[in-house]
Amino acid sequence: MIRIRGGKYLHRVIKEPDASITRPTKDMAKEGLFNSLGNIFNKSFLDLFSGSGSIGIEAYSRGANPVILNDGGKEPFLVIKENLKSLGINDIKVFNLDYKMCLKRLEDEKVKFDIIFLDPPYKMEINYDFIEKILNHNVLNECGIIVAETDYDLDSKLIDKYNVKLLKYGRSKMYIIKGL
Repeated sequence: MIRIRGGKYLHRVIKEPDASITRPTKDMAKEGLFNSLGNIFNKSFLDLFSGSGSIGIEAYSRGANPVILNDGGKEPFLVIKENLKSLGINDIKVFNLDYKMCLKRLEDEKVKFDIIFLDPPYKMEINYDFIEKILNHNVLNECGIIVAETDYDLDSKLIDKYNVKLLKYGRSKMYIIKGL
């Protein structure tokens, strides 16, 4: 069970896909992240590996707009659609694409974001090359940020080049990457 922690949909519960497919962001980590981001009203938000959609829905609940959710898996995609329907949200776009195809589509449509949230599957490491590939798609606004949730430490090349703030919640780490 995932609960919305702030904003318009505070305390509302949404479904999550099978735990073997996704790893939901813990409540404390989610709340800490959004407290660190501050006011996100009218900020554009992309959740590239959405799972249940909870992070993007949380952003929307707190005033982010527009919000786009993407997940390459069929089950997570269906759960996201069901969650949006149960909340009566009909203005969040949802894609069921491989993340590279999603970035390409957004680039082709000239869509840019203030905040890009990344929580890729366990086997995908968020490193300098991964962040550079995202930046090369030109979907991040000037002065935009990338938030990366991972169990791993970021590589030193990434930390040396960008302004990185670490939020740590148990094993989970959230990196807020600025100066992109």
